[in-house]
Amino acid sequence: MGCINLRTFPLSVFITLALAASGCSKAPAEPDRPASAASTQAPTVPPLRYEAPGAWATMAPPKTGPKKAIFKATKAGDDKEEADVEVYFFGTGAPGDPEKHFNEWFEQFDGNVGATAKREKFSVGSLECETVEVAGTYKIALAPPVGPKKRIPMQMVKNDFRLIGAVVKTPDRGNWFFKMVGPNETVQSASGAFRAMLESAK
Repeated sequence: MGCINLRTFPLSVFITLALAASGCSKAPAEPDRPASAASTQAPTVPPLRYEAPGAWATMAPPKTGPKKAIFKATKAGDDKEEADVEVYFFGTGAPGDPEKHFNEWFEQFDGNVGATAKREKFSVGSLECETVEVAGTYKIALAPPVGPKKRIPMQMVKNDFRLIGAVVKTPDRGNWFFKMVGPNETVQSASGAFRAMLESAK
């Protein structure tokens, strides 16, 4: 497995490269589906409402897919890049299982960070929120996985990174996920604003 350890390169640059690499091979277009097939898809639900910190830069999310919002938390101290803050909605039911997505985030770090993850649960009005926090060496895939074991052929490594993840559970709009990841000092500096955003959810 090849590794690139470039501490000073912006995280967003390598995510863009990874997405570009994964899009090189496209499956043939599917034939048009009848209206009856479309009606079997999961219905849309009203989005979760929350207030993002005004100091964070707002980025345009993809037009499709689970990522619903992207922000950049201001870098702190000697950190060379901002922290990425993303909001996800995977759908109601099983696709929105919190442990599944938390574990996927833990696997982006070296070692078994999930075993020592800091966890907290609290109420946001009538909603329930759960947070997880881990730190260590963060790995960013630069090419799609290959082989039966889905190994990543090349990745970039970011040392001294921290992730704070959260799920806000609603009774009628599924689970909404929030993920902040970036240099350790920047994430810790932005943790209060991140918590305030979660507490504003309704």
